[in-house]
Amino acid sequence: MKKKITIEQLRPDMYVSDLNCDWIPHHNLRKEGRIPDQATIEKLKARGIKTVYIDPSRGRDVDGVPENEVDQHNTKALNKAAELTPDTNHRVSVGEEMLKANRIHDEAKNLVTNVLRDVKVGNPIDIDVFENLADGMVDSVLRNHNALACLGRIRQKDNYLLEHSINLAVLMGIFAKSLKLDRDTMQQAVIGAMLHDIGKVMIPDEVLHKPGRLTDDEFAIMRQHVVHSRELLKRTPGVGELTIRVAAQHHERMDGSGYPEGLHGCDICREGRMVAIADVYDAITADRCYHKGLPPTGAMKKLLEWSGTHLDQELVHRFIRSMGIYPVGSLVKLKSGKLAVVIEAGEKDQRMPIVKVIYHAEHKRYLPIEIIDLSKPFVQDEITQAADPDKFGIRLNDFLA
Repeated sequence: MKKKITIEQLRPDMYVSDLNCDWIPHHNLRKEGRIPDQATIEKLKARGIKTVYIDPSRGRDVDGVPENEVDQHNTKALNKAAELTPDTNHRVSVGEEMLKANRIHDEAKNLVTNVLRDVKVGNPIDIDVFENLADGMVDSVLRNHNALACLGRIRQKDNYLLEHSINLAVLMGIFAKSLKLDRDTMQQAVIGAMLHDIGKVMIPDEVLHKPGRLTDDEFAIMRQHVVHSRELLKRTPGVGELTIRVAAQHHERMDGSGYPEGLHGCDICREGRMVAIADVYDAITADRCYHKGLPPTGAMKKLLEWSGTHLDQELVHRFIRSMGIYPVGSLVKLKSGKLAVVIEAGEKDQRMPIVKVIYHAEHKRYLPIEIIDLSKPFVQDEITQAADPDKFGIRLNDFLA
């Protein structure tokens, strides 16, 4: 059984089963293996790692530490969050909104692609076009945020920077809607999220696209992208102060372990704390060359584990409520043994979303697609757990649009 220990308790010859550091962006460290020496432990400390999981059956043990109960604790916390009424308040159905959402999503992809190319060759950012796009994105979120959220689950591993920027903007819009922030704040937060990584165009390609692990010097170079983003936006006429703060603070952490300023707690603005949560969530649910994405519900559990230290605890709970414990795009297993994709949150109960049935787990075969609203009294089925599509060889992209 795994044990969770602090980095100070880590010793040579222990076997690390999980570095528990996906809240640290761009770390691309090997996630497990035997600790060869004290120098390795010091390098992990320097990267900001505070806790790790060890497997005593494969290496040295540590006395006085109980077997891991973190996952059980996080599951209980997630189930408690499920009892809260979901933040829905939809004006139209997801089906009605999907056509408009597709157009906005395509426009965002073209716009972000163009600005990444233009900034790289020294051209200025035209903030007016981003304000227009953010207007449309906010309108779509207010009508029914599930449409854009659903499109955000359709990803390609090779387009991470592009898709992450758009997804983060959508997530910030959903989060801001849940907190009932005013229209101007929503718009600035969305723009800041969309442009938060624009500084990465200033990072040398051999560092930015390195497939292997970054050296300490390369990691320091990569961290500078936040400073580049902040300075690029400061030089752009018409950019709001909140937009700049969102981009500048997305890697700050509550305990001061973030960057570039090492801000603590309330020194980070509310929207900075919000974007940190959304950024981590989107990053850990994405498949990358050095990282297998977590299912959305598994990612929610990790947010709970990291809340109160790295992430704002109250806002983590609000984020989970805004997304639902089974976010749109999740694969879930039903009591009947069927697998279904969540396509819209439940109106009154997070545990009863609208799902698209696609597969039978026991019979190992695809089923005729069926849309079921689990909240309806005549529906006998219910969700028993989240499911991993890779376990069944299911390509969720084929069932989301």
